Amino acid sequence: MGIFDFFKSKKEEPNVDFTLNDMKLGFLVDYFMKTWEVKKVYTYDWGNNFYSKEYFLDSGTEDCYLSVEDDDKLVCLVWKKVDIFEIDADLVNSIVANDEAPNRLVYNNKTYKRTESSQGICYIEGEEEGSELVNWMYVHSETKELISIDRWGEEEFGAAIGKNVDAFEFSNILPR
Repeated sequence: MGIFDFFKSKKEEPNVDFTLNDMKLGFLVDYFMKTWEVKKVYTYDWGNNFYSKEYFLDSGTEDCYLSVEDDDKLVCLVWKKVDIFEIDADLVNSIVANDEAPNRLVYNNKTYKRTESSQGICYIEGEEEGSELVNWMYVHSETKELISIDRWGEEEFGAAIGKNVDAFEFSNILPR
């Protein structure tokens, strides 16, 4: 190192190669021929050092949720929220009465089989406290479509219809 090398500042290269796991609030991403903005970021702690992320994306004309988890490879799911009563008018009462979701659901004349049940804590980026939830995941054997049912507390429920997507379907991931 010469005497003049001391005065040279080391400039770090800016990160221009963001991945889905790098996204934060306000990031932009291209998907399905639209540009989407990350409006919310959720981190789920499923226990045993297993975490997943979920992004609420808004294109200006529609919105969706993108779930990302690193399970030996990147698993990506795109979700659309639906009214739980559209799936089954008695589903909430059944879960509350039995403290468990049914093993099968019928939605749009398709039968979905429950594949997993998980308890976790959801943290919203920018908020201190997390919220406990129970999640039940269902899959249709032929189409591989998914249904996710969430229970927050005693009587707050959410539902979403989803599908697996490949990470390469998302491009141009950039901060705003």
